[in-house]
Amino acid sequence: MSDPRTPSLNAEFRRLAVARKLAGAAVSANSPAQGRINAERWISRFGSAPEPEDDTAAETRDHSVIIRPRQEAADSPWVMYVHGGGMVYYSTAVFRPFLRMLAEDLQAPIEAFDYLKAPEHTVAESVRRLAAQVAERCRELAGRRLVLAGDSVGGLLALYLGLRVLPEVFSRLVLIYPVLDPYTERESYRTFGEGHFLDRDSMRLFKSVLAPFCSEAGFDPMALAPDDIARLPPCSVVTAGCDVLRDEGLAWVEQMTDRPADVRHRHFPDLPHDFCLYAGKLPSARSAVAEIARTVFPPDEES
Repeated sequence: MSDPRTPSLNAEFRRLAVARKLAGAAVSANSPAQGRINAERWISRFGSAPEPEDDTAAETRDHSVIIRPRQEAADSPWVMYVHGGGMVYYSTAVFRPFLRMLAEDLQAPIEAFDYLKAPEHTVAESVRRLAAQVAERCRELAGRRLVLAGDSVGGLLALYLGLRVLPEVFSRLVLIYPVLDPYTERESYRTFGEGHFLDRDSMRLFKSVLAPFCSEAGFDPMALAPDDIARLPPCSVVTAGCDVLRDEGLAWVEQMTDRPADVRHRHFPDLPHDFCLYAGKLPSARSAVAEIARTVFPPDEES
């Protein structure tokens, strides 16, 4: 793996970061509702491609959306996806363009779940409802190979669901630039704390709502008990080199190399947090998503 310690932000994202600074496009706002609007407008304008006029189907359910590729591989898994946004921002609608690309690349259906947002709802309330919805879908899909994926806080939730709620259900967990340490700020918080899309202050806000839940649930990914390690299915971790969360992702992967765990790692040294959401407009992000599909979701796992 290339040395991630001295990365330079990809030129496409560097130009976009300048535009973001000039536009004053911080997603945080005094009103969470307005902050969500700002965040979704930004991604829609600078990241998302228009909805394609092709045969790719999207089925909207009560709490999820199922995105099917034009051609589904005979042995494809059913991918369940938990989106990021710090438990405060985003929705499955924001993620549809990215997930459509991923579904096409994987030739597999992807079902993305919405969940209740903070601060209107507690993380515990949100996780309970999300867990019930995912568990119900797992029962309905019994007999099919299931993969659980998530990005950012969705990666943390995917890890929690795969270990504590639905152990031995998923053939693989996929954690994309995940939150893995709700308590500690590492060097990447200082290096990439401003001007790299997810800023340090926003992440502190997100962790302030996540940490109490993790503490109450006795769930710390950086200090998993032997029982958790034994339950951990094969796991893929994607990290971004220009991300405040970079160092906790790298530390978790390094920690797992000393445990009886099957963890594969893919690092993108010059990309920032949330790069997948820009795959509709930026070739570097699109290329990274294609590589994630090719290398992070192995096609040859047994059901």
